[in-house]
Amino acid sequence: KKAMTKFSLVPQTVKVVKNEGSTARDHLANERTLLAWVRTAVALLALGLAIAKFSQSDESKTDRTSGGVVGSILVIQGSILIYYAQRRYEDVAKRLEAGDYSINTGGLNMILGMIVCTSIVSLGIIIALGVD
Repeated sequence: KKAMTKFSLVPQTVKVVKNEGSTARDHLANERTLLAWVRTAVALLALGLAIAKFSQSDESKTDRTSGGVVGSILVIQGSILIYYAQRRYEDVAKRLEAGDYSINTGGLNMILGMIVCTSIVSLGIIIALGVD
């Protein structure tokens, strides 16, 4: 059963489910998890944009290029994380409605891998440029 919310600036379709057991609590926890992933993604996006912006004010072309690369990587990772968070939210919601739940280690391994790769690239750039 679907219903339209009455008092919303943006019309949205909501799915109404019977609240039995921990249904509401589980779905609300899923929403909180989505918001935590999005908050992390927005932080990555903001950090990437800040690094790219502040590296543009440096006089060295090498610093501008390296800052642009690291900033771009962080923006791309933030975008991927938002996409992953939405897909994960939808998958968990479907599984909760079906009454089962699977542990997703693949997505977490992907995120951790992206963090390790970014760290290695950033460290390589720092070493290549030298620290003043």
